[in-house]
Amino acid sequence: DPQQDFAFSIDRCSDITTHTFNIRAAMVLRHSIKELYVKVDLIINGKTVLTYSETLCGPGHSKLIFCGKKKGEHLYYEGPVTLGIKEIPQGDYTISAKLTNEDGVTVTCADFTVKNYLDY
Repeated sequence: DPQQDFAFSIDRCSDITTHTFNIRAAMVLRHSIKELYVKVDLIINGKTVLTYSETLCGPGHSKLIFCGKKKGEHLYYEGPVTLGIKEIPQGDYTISAKLTNEDGVTVTCADFTVKNYLDY
């Protein structure tokens, strides 16, 4: 997306289902985030099966260390993630995430897709 300065990487992608792996994410904010809301959809084989939304930043809801960051500042996260999934059934899985600020402006959005056609 030319409107976002966002980078994301995963180490050892082949071990995601059974091991801990490291991720790195960085971005330059194009909008301030006094308030931040997230909406996440889980789409399996083209059908939305779960929608989740939550307030991440706001009056009394500062769950993240970057709440209150201003336009032009950098966000960076590096750390381990463990899914602990023993088996992923065959199919196409998409996680669609959208973060909006107090003005309803999209701060960032991303779609992550996993296609699994392996027999275990």
